[in-house]
Amino acid sequence: MNFKLLLFAFSPYVIGYMVNYVLMNWYGMISMVLGILFLVYWYYVGYKSYDYVQNKMKSILIGNSFVIINIILILVQEIILKEYMLNIIGLSSQMFYLAPIGITTILGRIIFFFTSSYKGWYFHILSFILMIAVYYAGYSAKLKSKRNYKM
Repeated sequence: MNFKLLLFAFSPYVIGYMVNYVLMNWYGMISMVLGILFLVYWYYVGYKSYDYVQNKMKSILIGNSFVIINIILILVQEIILKEYMLNIIGLSSQMFYLAPIGITTILGRIIFFFTSSYKGWYFHILSFILMIAVYYAGYSAKLKSKRNYKM
């Protein structure tokens, strides 16, 4: 049962590669629409994860395991190495957060409005926080609906 949840957790890689293709061929409002669609999907993954794991913390850790691994890879590459690795690890870690990046750039512009400069990995951290928050909201919605159903 946890294998299905891990497949859901891996799905942002596939979606990221598809978004990369779209962004290379079209640009503009499409990135925002894709970001919103991705967050709706990620909410659904969080909602559906209750069926596989009834422990909230365990579900969040399993469902966002690739999210956590990727933020660590990005921070190592950006802060320690000062560049992205030119291999599959460097490329895939960037693709993982590509789907919600349209929304997080808008959030970043609001948050960093008064700063003169900001780093690209700030947006990856915002995407990380946003993905976990949306997943948590989906899981909590399912938990609440189950509790209301039992009453």
